[in-house]
Amino acid sequence: MICEDLRIALGSSNLCVETDDGARVTTHCLYPSFEPVTVFVVRVGEMYRVHDGGGAERAAWTHGRDEHLIGRMLARHAARYQLKVVDGVLLADAQSLEWLLSAVLAVANASAGAASAIIDRARAAGESVLRDQVYKVLSRTFDASLVAREFPFIGRSGKEHRFEFAVQESHEHLLLIDTVVPHHVSVSAKYVAFADTRLDRGNGISRFVVYDRPLDAGDASLLQQVADLVPIRSLELGVKRAAHHALQ
Repeated sequence: MICEDLRIALGSSNLCVETDDGARVTTHCLYPSFEPVTVFVVRVGEMYRVHDGGGAERAAWTHGRDEHLIGRMLARHAARYQLKVVDGVLLADAQSLEWLLSAVLAVANASAGAASAIIDRARAAGESVLRDQVYKVLSRTFDASLVAREFPFIGRSGKEHRFEFAVQESHEHLLLIDTVVPHHVSVSAKYVAFADTRLDRGNGISRFVVYDRPLDAGDASLLQQVADLVPIRSLELGVKRAAHHALQ
């Protein structure tokens, strides 16, 4: 059984299950979703073929559909670990049992790294497009001189946060706006920044987190604890209401 060979090569701490795709090994590497990377091992004659079952590609497609970016990042990480890419699958050949551990680690690390790189770039691109949309809304709603970008704000902790946008129509009211995309890094960064703005200023600060793609229910609930969660289509109405209430 291949799993017996894997226990010798990897140690008993690794979970191995025989499947139709080969012996499935659960590794300590993680995808951006924190799901463990699993690799598959198939015996081919006297050697072993190790592959990720397309795990990196699947993880990437859940966050975007940029086929060119996915192919480019898979190729880059395959080259880094001296692997091959076949139909979106990262694979390596181990010529003997002695090389099996290296092959498993290489495929697992490459799969996790490629998925992270793809999702990070897709997240950055998504945030850039959303920021442009937000700026268009603000620039047609307020005088341009009132709209600040990369606005610095010293939080309760003493840490300086930079909010993507701020609008200050008077000394009594400040509107802070950030964008968020469905990615744990984006969500956690926005939560920390807005949570730290809760100073003793009464109702003088309005906080908007703007999104254009559905968020996980738990992430949405978390952000709503520290800011108003606003879809981009409702932003213009939202900022007008905030400005109106501030003047009352």
